[in-house]
Amino acid sequence: MKNKKWKRELKEFYKSRKDFIEFSCNIDETDVFDPYIDEKKDNPIMIIGEAPGENEVKLKQPFVGKAGENLTYLISLSGLDRKIDFLITNAFPFRTKDGNKNRTPKASELKIGAELLKIEIEIVKPKIILLLGNSAIKAFSYLEPKVKNLEKCGFYEINNQKYGICYHPSPLAFNRKEIRESLERFFKTISYCFGQ
Repeated sequence: MKNKKWKRELKEFYKSRKDFIEFSCNIDETDVFDPYIDEKKDNPIMIIGEAPGENEVKLKQPFVGKAGENLTYLISLSGLDRKIDFLITNAFPFRTKDGNKNRTPKASELKIGAELLKIEIEIVKPKIILLLGNSAIKAFSYLEPKVKNLEKCGFYEINNQKYGICYHPSPLAFNRKEIRESLERFFKTISYCFGQ
């Protein structure tokens, strides 16, 4: 039987995240979070991306734009289920923008995101944490400085926590053959090493 306590705690935490942010015209207040929390296995694999984009804000879900399509494809290579085996979140939980365009979160925003990730991780207790892209790595390095020195597309263990570090599946990166192939190998390895 799946433990419902952590799922209730996580939902409550998501409702409180706005209290940690000082919103301005360049940060969207729309809450974006994984809509399948109730279906998750205990200790799911946590995927951390950059920040929600315009499509994510419209649907209030992480990774639903073009990068989300790429991620869904990559997860299918793992043989695991996106809704059940993975909890998908972001280095900064709200859309950062410049006018109508998405922008990369600033260092100050990623520091706040890191504190929020710390709470999220304490609640979820993920089997493995996958850091996809530079923003996820940078935010997480505020919690665990050793991650910024690790090679991309590899798996590591630091202080009894397992990590996977690879590229973000954004269209720009994914269209580069060597990055796409690295991501494909990375996700195929997940089920072999960490399958649920």
